[in-house]
Amino acid sequence: MVTINSKVVMCGDYAVGKTTFVKIFLGGGTENGYKATIGVDIGRKIISIDEHKLVFQIWDLSGQQSFKLIRRQFYTRTKGAILIYDVSRRETYDNMVNWIAEMLPVTGKIPIVLIANKIDLKESDKDYVKSHEGEKLSEIISNKTGMDTPYFEASAIQQINDLEPFIALGKSILSQFTI
Repeated sequence: MVTINSKVVMCGDYAVGKTTFVKIFLGGGTENGYKATIGVDIGRKIISIDEHKLVFQIWDLSGQQSFKLIRRQFYTRTKGAILIYDVSRRETYDNMVNWIAEMLPVTGKIPIVLIANKIDLKESDKDYVKSHEGEKLSEIISNKTGMDTPYFEASAIQQINDLEPFIALGKSILSQFTI
């Protein structure tokens, strides 16, 4: 069994659910209310994929614009990224191109997973981001990186596709290594 250490960044605007995804993945529960991440929160989890041990160092980056300059240094040595937007807040989807433009010059071409979060709120918002828009963004990211970008529709609060994106990213990271 080979052990691979992988720094993974969670990227997206404030209040899209990054921290909730991380807490669930690390084995914690969800919390009511919004508590902003200041700068970065770092978590660690070891998972097994295809008889290999993957040590995830998960960097939950602050989504506030005021932390943009600081975030650039957090991308160094990143092996993968999870990009998250809130389907009920179109501006968070529109800002994905800014996150990609901020990250890729530092990270280079790395595996990325795209999550359309808060699908449980679709019915309450007529202007929600549609599935085909997320799929199109996934294709755009794939073209920029030259790698497949898995796309997931999720609800962290309802625990729909809450762990699958991490597994998909882990498999993509492992595929970068000759084992």
